[in-house]
Amino acid sequence: CPPAIQECRDIFDGMYAPKTILHVTLKFDGIIYSRASTHLGNSQILYCPQGDWSLTPVPASIKYIYGMLMGELVFAAQRHLLLDPHNNTIDPFSFYLDFLAKMYMMELESHLENVKVTWVVSHFA
Repeated sequence: CPPAIQECRDIFDGMYAPKTILHVTLKFDGIIYSRASTHLGNSQILYCPQGDWSLTPVPASIKYIYGMLMGELVFAAQRHLLLDPHNNTIDPFSFYLDFLAKMYMMELESHLENVKVTWVVSHFA
């Protein structure tokens, strides 16, 4: 493309492309969330996938916190992996059916998932 067309594209993108603002921490409804690189404990969240509160919450670690210029706050998070059944690791909580705790691995999935702050149920340890 000629330089004039590239400059028009850059101006147009700068005016109309969605913008994001990265955050190190976020305080929402009195709860502090952080990126894992800032504070590991405040980065551990349980959330409802796709905001569906009928699904079981899943654990994840916040890698990035960003806000859209429209005001929506979103986490880029990685889910914790399920226990490997071939590793002979037994989830000690599985024996207590009325106690909704579950054990996961410390390792994280490789891909990031967008999680709206309103989908978060709680922190976890």
